[in-house]
Amino acid sequence: MYVVIKHLTKLKTPQTCHGKQLVKRARECFLLNECLTLDFEGVESISKGFFQEAILTLVNEFGADFLKCKLQVVNMSPAVEAIMQDALTKVDEFVDRLMSQNQETVDQELYDLNLAWLVKVRTTARENALQTHLIMGIADEALRLAIANLSMDEMQALARSGCLCFAPRFTSQFIQGFRQRHHDLVDLLLAFTAG
Repeated sequence: MYVVIKHLTKLKTPQTCHGKQLVKRARECFLLNECLTLDFEGVESISKGFFQEAILTLVNEFGADFLKCKLQVVNMSPAVEAIMQDALTKVDEFVDRLMSQNQETVDQELYDLNLAWLVKVRTTARENALQTHLIMGIADEALRLAIANLSMDEMQALARSGCLCFAPRFTSQFIQGFRQRHHDLVDLLLAFTAG
């Protein structure tokens, strides 16, 4: 997905509300496992709120490592970069506000689902690497070890992210074909471990 920042608003300076719009687009993009390019061409200024709502919210929800792979920022002027650097000095204030909002607006079912999955993955990751790969879908050894070392507080924070912490391992073709014929356990295991 390619987003031209100056097209988000008719204002010369994108504001907090435009950062929220950008986050919605980014979530859609990332949930489809697509890359996102943010083009700042022609943007000479942004509000600190825009940066905090857009970039810091995405870092909070998806993590810096994910964004390094999936997010690209191009054509940023030195003035916009300076505003972003200044906004970074107020990260603690933003994170406190974000966490208080998350406490108020958490989707309880999504939180419960995420937390149950994280607890199960952590337990499996600590006990058996092969089962973590085959049953839980975690093939990356570094990720398995990181999850194995999560504290309960960290898992609760991840569960409150507002996004599902895991993704289906089957394809749309598999689901469509699933209704058309009987599948035995081997078919299911092969479908889930193929990705």
